Amino acid sequence: MIFSFFIQFKVTCQKVLNKNKLVYLLIVPLSVLIINACEKIPDGIVEQAKLYYKVKTISAPANFSYSSADSTLITTIEFDNSKYINKVWLQIKSDDGSTTITSSSQMFDNGNSALNGDQKSNDNIYSAKIGISKRFSSGRYYINYFVEDNVKPVSENLAKVASHYFNYNNSQISYSPVISNLTIPNSVVRGETFVFTLKVEDGNGPGDISQVYFKLFRPDGSQVDPQNGLGYFLMVDDGNFDTFGDRTAGDGIYSFKNSFSATTQIGQWKFEFQAKDKSGNLSNTIIHLMTVN
Repeated sequence: MIFSFFIQFKVTCQKVLNKNKLVYLLIVPLSVLIINACEKIPDGIVEQAKLYYKVKTISAPANFSYSSADSTLITTIEFDNSKYINKVWLQIKSDDGSTTITSSSQMFDNGNSALNGDQKSNDNIYSAKIGISKRFSSGRYYINYFVEDNVKPVSENLAKVASHYFNYNNSQISYSPVISNLTIPNSVVRGETFVFTLKVEDGNGPGDISQVYFKLFRPDGSQVDPQNGLGYFLMVDDGNFDTFGDRTAGDGIYSFKNSFSATTQIGQWKFEFQAKDKSGNLSNTIIHLMTVN
């Protein structure tokens, strides 16, 4: 059976991201800090051998829940000195990178507790207060901390110095996703490319969808291993028709493009479709039998 190289690459990268979150990264300039499909994001202080300052501690909650009375997350980062620090800022994104709470929020060491959450000025502890709306899906998020120094040239003076993961609960009713409207051939010929699609909905909004996937079983009952560490194949809603067969990005219609090789077992293959949201809720299951000739 032949699966697109690009599809295998996509899910393999996801495996690396999920498996190696605790692997430490070297500090690099912002010019190469663009997060790609396989970036390993650490949890904690990043290696700092080449910096003019050292991170001593970071403080942020491991779990945070939305409250109508107060939904402000406070986080701090402490340095051994601030002589060479020009600016400190952070970003907060969902674990899968699909949601950004803030792309750039400055942290301060000015003693303004009401505005920044900073308790004492000029103590080398930088603080920030970030309001998190209930519109953001519950799930796992990470905070990246950055420092702009006043020594290196502008093109080289920005570094990521730490990361922290936390679990967010938006305190809303958590609905399970629902899958429907499966469009897939009942039979195909080996070597023939085909596309199948699935509609996915969630009461908490489309941004709450974490994965849409299917398990595949041969006519002899054995399950196909996609070799991505997941045990199933991921479908996409990215608008990349040529590679994945998806026509419109973000419309809730997930797609997959495939073909069976000339040596594939002929007979009845079984597809099991399901979706999962960011709270871990699973959808209903749709089973489809396809005859391969």
